Amino acid sequence: MAHHSVAIGPAADLPGFRDAARLLIARNVAPSDVTWNCNDQPSLLGAGVLGDAQPLMLPRSAADLIDSVICHRDPERYALLYALIWRLQHGERALLEVASDKLTHRLEKMRKSVRRDIHKMHAFLRFRRAPIPEEHFVAWFEPEHHILSAVAPFFIERFRGMLWSIITPMGSLRWDREQLVCGAPGRRSDAPPDDAFEAGWRGYYESVFNPARANPEAMRLHMPKKYWRNMPETDSIPELLRSAAARVDTMLRDSGTS
Repeated sequence: MAHHSVAIGPAADLPGFRDAARLLIARNVAPSDVTWNCNDQPSLLGAGVLGDAQPLMLPRSAADLIDSVICHRDPERYALLYALIWRLQHGERALLEVASDKLTHRLEKMRKSVRRDIHKMHAFLRFRRAPIPEEHFVAWFEPEHHILSAVAPFFIERFRGMLWSIITPMGSLRWDREQLVCGAPGRRSDAPPDDAFEAGWRGYYESVFNPARANPEAMRLHMPKKYWRNMPETDSIPELLRSAAARVDTMLRDSGTS
């Protein structure tokens, strides 16, 4: 059988992948006969013309897995997901229940990595007021994966009444209170370096910091240092950790338990 080359978007191109997978399955093209190109090379498949290709009937668990893994930065993700679809379509309907299967195991690891990245973006992204006439808030973030589309609903819901932009090395989002626009990647210098909220973030963090529970290793696990430079409150962490022991002694003395 001839080898097929499929052009696919370099980010999380779920619609493009679905169309290509439908046509490949309809043509009975095995995974070993497909090359997935994420660099906008011309497609030799003609995936835009679906013809009689029928929608793929997949278990809900597989559809959910595809939705997550499509966001992963691994360039092999499309090939791996097509291999999954191929096996599901050829009788292995319980494939995702076999945790020891190499493909299942790898895809689950990729899904967990994407979920962690989404959680970190929800938790660690910080908006700053941009110095332009109309109040506009801008945030810079460096995600591990192509998760912009996945996180957009969260930020729209949370900040629906604000004008805001999120800039990343992988793309950008802009919300004008009514419509979301996806744009090109940016640089850290495109976002404001600081604003009047900086002191507020630091003050809040310092007020809720519990020196008795200070655990540097746990802090680095849950808040890796790569995110610190974009979070104003983390400027206080070194001093808070240095003074933690003395603050605990003071707390014990004031409570009469020393």
